[in-house]
Amino acid sequence: MGMELKIAIGRILIILFSIGVLVFSCEEQRPEIIGCWTNVYEEGQDVYKPCNMQAFAPGHFRQVYDFRSDGTVNYLVLHPADAHFMREAKWVYKKGNSQVDIIDSTTDQLLLKLSISIHSDDAISITEMP
Repeated sequence: MGMELKIAIGRILIILFSIGVLVFSCEEQRPEIIGCWTNVYEEGQDVYKPCNMQAFAPGHFRQVYDFRSDGTVNYLVLHPADAHFMREAKWVYKKGNSQVDIIDSTTDQLLLKLSISIHSDDAISITEMP
């Protein structure tokens, strides 16, 4: 096999790999949900708004999800002694049912299933699923 043919095959493989990576990453993320979201229970149990949109009154526990474009998420974990903490994990968007799976970064164990609905640029619904 000639050197030119090997180079051509190498270029084709690189292009096919790049296309595969683009398609895979587009299926795993939904750009509308990337960012930090805080539960605004005053407007509804599952209503979330951007973390920087307003100052939230102190009170009950407010769930927070920070979905990043690199496929990681930080989310607030409720602690019984009010020692809440942020946990980092991976997130995968499942296009067919508007579901986000939050997966442990080290064990790949499913931690949470979330149903996501987009209301507007500044409001979404996030419902934890069983």
